[in-house]
Amino acid sequence: MMLLAIEGKRTEGVIRQLTGLSEVRAIHTTNGRWDLVIEFAATDLAAFDRVLGGVRLIEGVAATETSLLLTTRKALSTAGA
Repeated sequence: MMLLAIEGKRTEGVIRQLTGLSEVRAIHTTNGRWDLVIEFAATDLAAFDRVLGGVRLIEGVAATETSLLLTTRKALSTAGA
């Protein structure tokens, strides 16, 4: 998971570029210090590093913070919805 701060009014452009990355699984808008939360998948740490580096090069990305999700203790279920 990666948190992104976006410069000025560049959010839509950043989202368009993120959407084109095959590793990106979900893009969420949020409020507070961060503007976007990105969920992505990588096969190994080298791929993880490449994704991070690529996202950080996107024009309009001002800052990032990355967290690894180690285990899922509870997930939303779509059963019965």
